[in-house]
Amino acid sequence: MVMKFLLICGSLIPIIYIFMYLLGGALRPGYNHISDSVSELLTPGAPNKPLLVVIQIAYALLHVLFGIGVFRFVRNSADNALIGRIGAWMIIALGLVTFGTVIFPQDATGTPATVPGKVHKILVFGGLIPLSILSTLLIGLWLRRAEVFPGFDIYSFITVGAIVIMGGIGGATAGSQFAGLVERIAAIVTQQWLFVLALKLLLQ
Repeated sequence: MVMKFLLICGSLIPIIYIFMYLLGGALRPGYNHISDSVSELLTPGAPNKPLLVVIQIAYALLHVLFGIGVFRFVRNSADNALIGRIGAWMIIALGLVTFGTVIFPQDATGTPATVPGKVHKILVFGGLIPLSILSTLLIGLWLRRAEVFPGFDIYSFITVGAIVIMGGIGGATAGSQFAGLVERIAAIVTQQWLFVLALKLLLQ
């Protein structure tokens, strides 16, 4: 029962993320999903920030709980390889870094750079993106090694490539009128993999 709950948390990750930015955008006049980042909804003084912070914390917690579920699955499998356990820990780390982005919010557009704003960028580009790539890659490699879910290893490697490509596009379009759209696509690329992995683990 506990394991099922942990895996359901993984399937909720993209749903909560989409709900958060749709709700935040709907409550904030003038917000543009194409050009404005999701983090803009959580900047200091942003409208409805307390509500969105609660949702963001729930989003982070879902990563931690799902990562624990993946770790337990790997540990209890016939091939309890270190590479799989590290991949699971990186999913947990994604949640912890997301907590960090709540503590250190992005600076509002047009305002002077602050220490929390600079830390936010480090957490996103030095934490969330690398962890997304490595967790997907390592779990994919473990799935191939353990011969679990045939074909999903290839799906994982394709997802890794897509994350890298979207990360590059995100860097190239930062500050442009399409930055918000690219950010959302990049996030969903990672989250759809977590969603599919959660479903496979639930149905196995």
